[in-house]
Amino acid sequence: MRLSQIAVSVTDLRRAQRWYREVLGLEPAGGTNLFAGPLASMVQGVPRSASTCWWLVDRQDLFQIELFEFRSPLVRSLPRDWRPCDIGYTTVSFCVADLERTLERAAATGTAPLSDPVGEPGARRACVRDPEGVLIELMEDDPRGPEPRERPRARLGAVARSVTLSVPDLERSRRFFAGTLGLGVVDSLDLHGPEHEALWGLEGARRESLLLWAEDMLVELVHYTEPAGRPRPPGYRISDQGLLNIAFGFRRRGEFEAAHRCCLEAGLTANGPPLRLGAWSVVYVNDDQGFSVELLHVKPWYERRMGFRPRATPRLAPLAGRTPARRRAERRFAKALLTGAAGGLGTELCRLLAEDATSLVLLDRDADGLSRLATELGGGVEVATLQLDFADLEAVDAAIAELVAEHPDIDLMIAGAGLDRAQSLLAFDWRQARDDFTVNSLSNLVLLSHLAPAMAKRGGGHVTAIVSLAGLVGMPYEAAYSGSKAALAAIAESARAELEPQGITFTAAFPGFVDTPMFRANAFKHTYSITPRDAAERIYMATLRRRESLHFPAREHAKLRLARLLPARLRDPMTRNAMDLSRMKSREP
Repeated sequence: MRLSQIAVSVTDLRRAQRWYREVLGLEPAGGTNLFAGPLASMVQGVPRSASTCWWLVDRQDLFQIELFEFRSPLVRSLPRDWRPCDIGYTTVSFCVADLERTLERAAATGTAPLSDPVGEPGARRACVRDPEGVLIELMEDDPRGPEPRERPRARLGAVARSVTLSVPDLERSRRFFAGTLGLGVVDSLDLHGPEHEALWGLEGARRESLLLWAEDMLVELVHYTEPAGRPRPPGYRISDQGLLNIAFGFRRRGEFEAAHRCCLEAGLTANGPPLRLGAWSVVYVNDDQGFSVELLHVKPWYERRMGFRPRATPRLAPLAGRTPARRRAERRFAKALLTGAAGGLGTELCRLLAEDATSLVLLDRDADGLSRLATELGGGVEVATLQLDFADLEAVDAAIAELVAEHPDIDLMIAGAGLDRAQSLLAFDWRQARDDFTVNSLSNLVLLSHLAPAMAKRGGGHVTAIVSLAGLVGMPYEAAYSGSKAALAAIAESARAELEPQGITFTAAFPGFVDTPMFRANAFKHTYSITPRDAAERIYMATLRRRESLHFPAREHAKLRLARLLPARLRDPMTRNAMDLSRMKSREP
């Protein structure tokens, strides 16, 4: 099994490529803008995937460093407190021709070594971080496999030797990489000893490891017991900044198909079926610990087009650098107030705002949830929390008056608090419906009665109201929910018409089913769902753009728009069919 690719998700493609060229001496191998759209999402398992990809090659045959700059979805930065023991792909090791010169070049680009080199002459090691925070180990020694790979570009200054994974369970990783993929266990080589842990800041760490041959390269599996590796952040995607995955390459289609079949027989999942395009085929599989591995078949005559041989960087790269990062930097908010902050969608919105250094004022009735969220985010931004029941308008009025006096610089309000409690009109609790209307719509008028004057006094602000696609069409058994969400949409529209001359803008977001506790408890048939992170990113970017409205998913929005055009005798059976009455707490007698 041949290790043919190490992929990195970067936030600045030109900067990253320049670093690998100038510091390590790798050579460009072309690139593409074609990894975008439904097929890319299917292969990568990333929603709304769109990226620019550039390749680099080292000395050896059929190997590349692949740099992805994602335009969509949003790329979450490597955590500031990330450690090499944390779960995931962690380190790439390169043998370099001249360690001293390589370190000098790295220092000149602002990536000085993390510590002094260790080891005897000829076997010294050092470690740097590339501009994206990826650990790059620099080695004087050059461990080779039992079947050394051809090196047609011996003039280049570096050659990749290994990739390291920090895994939660070493035996399970052994079963996947050695048992399923067939990598050979290395018995006669110690790639890293205790002395090397100091290179990346883990001096004295305790660990157990397994070393495997992937033809002429090494895959190192490490399980840290002290310090213990932390799991990936909630909502992690392979498009997030850092090492993305590795690929095993095949020149024969039959070998590719056999490897894929072995993965399926082992019970592993793929993001989708293999994409077979004649000259090349690809599938991403996931092991049972969340590691993404690509299987890639490329016919030899097509290797140059796929970035496995030197080729100039594309001259026309109109999409390189066109990531949301610039808009986020230019249009970020200073301080945001969020209601329903501790919910699934609210939590993800808070994380996005915190990434952009926006101070937070968080409101929710869930005190424990607020405390957990403040602990998670408080190390990076200012966070204030307040437990508040939005069904009590007098309490909301008093609390918001104090908050606005204490935080007059709030320039963003996100109205995310909501209730969805279906009930039949034949067994109707109007008091429950009153509370639903109060939380979903009326409480936001109370908030605006204090925030709007403060924003107008400061010269402007923005309000995002999280409505629902259910607010576009009256749904059976959802009179309170559909009605209150429609009211919220009307409130946002009315407020916009009045307050826009004061510099206060509004976004009305109409999401479909978002996989939150409220969604899982509602009375709709769950025909699809969107992850909270995906929904939050769409809403946040619409907020930054100050869009008037946002409806998603597009297909569900189109269905509802069509339903609105139909006569009731056709529309009503359709809406009734969308409900799952067995999920209702209050049912028709």
